[in-house]
Amino acid sequence: MKITDITMQKAQFAFNKPFEIAFTVLYGFETMVLRIDTDEGITGYGEAGPLEYVTGDNLDTCMVIAGQFREKLIGMNPLAIQSIHRIMDGMYHGHTAVKAAFDIACYDIAAKRAGLPLYKFLGGDDPCLESDVTIGIGTPQSMAEDCLSWKKSGFNILKIKLGHDIETDAERIKAVRKAVGDDIVLRVDANQGWSVKDTLQIEPLLRQLKIELIEQPVRDFDFEGLKEIKTGTCLPVIADESCHLPQDALRLCSMRACDGLNIKLMKCGGIEKAIRINAIAEAAGVFCMLGCMGESVIANTAAMHLAAAMKNISKIDLDITFFSHCDWITGGFTSEGGKITLLDEPGIGIRVNGF
Repeated sequence: MKITDITMQKAQFAFNKPFEIAFTVLYGFETMVLRIDTDEGITGYGEAGPLEYVTGDNLDTCMVIAGQFREKLIGMNPLAIQSIHRIMDGMYHGHTAVKAAFDIACYDIAAKRAGLPLYKFLGGDDPCLESDVTIGIGTPQSMAEDCLSWKKSGFNILKIKLGHDIETDAERIKAVRKAVGDDIVLRVDANQGWSVKDTLQIEPLLRQLKIELIEQPVRDFDFEGLKEIKTGTCLPVIADESCHLPQDALRLCSMRACDGLNIKLMKCGGIEKAIRINAIAEAAGVFCMLGCMGESVIANTAAMHLAAAMKNISKIDLDITFFSHCDWITGGFTSEGGKITLLDEPGIGIRVNGF
């Protein structure tokens, strides 16, 4: 099998309403949709969803880099995914979002050629999983109302964005717990917005409110701070922005700096690198969460397949498609509230109309 053509196009997706996190406000997202054609008539789809303050690149750089990768990869076997990664990594350090697009498309082709849904191709046997849904930062009252609305829509797990001053954050999380009751799982994500002191100060309240975990409380480079927080609390501590590549996972696990890692395909470069991160974590007794940033059904469904295949990926934060609408990319999965069922179709099971 050989790659005969690779095409890219930009796509825009709007959120149903603005979404605020600790360090920015998001109104929607732009991605690069990628198509790989082969001489056997099998087509694979991938997607790059960069966030400049996380991945270090943007949509324009993705398009340029993708064009350069295209020149090197046409004529290669798309099933040689590790070789393709070696070529991409040899050309550029970083640029993980665009690398993820090629990786996802190649895995889509590989699973289609095998006649299997991707989660089965990766060794899984259960198409069902349950995701949380993320609540952006607002007033305590507006966040409580949002959480209650999502609960009524059938979501059992809510991830609450915090990371401003801890006094207001405390009021936010108290209002949320009061609104949704004790039967809903609550996670908090500070997106690097707290200090070690802040985190340990608010931690007793989080325990009292039966919060499940704390995600990325301190700055991405503060591995020692993560470790100090992990040592000072019985709540699980998750590294997100601190963990991009397998090398980061190895350092975090070796330091015993966290209880879990949030893997995102756009941060690490795709499914191949995500599998490596999960293997490192599992060997160290560290669980994984699989998250997303600004991606459509294409990349989000690919991540769902990976999560369904890997037992150590025990937390699912793949909610981006619940916030936006797209009528030209369809399929992939069905959902009822946060409960997701992957379609029993080869590859990632999505259909892209007009591309």
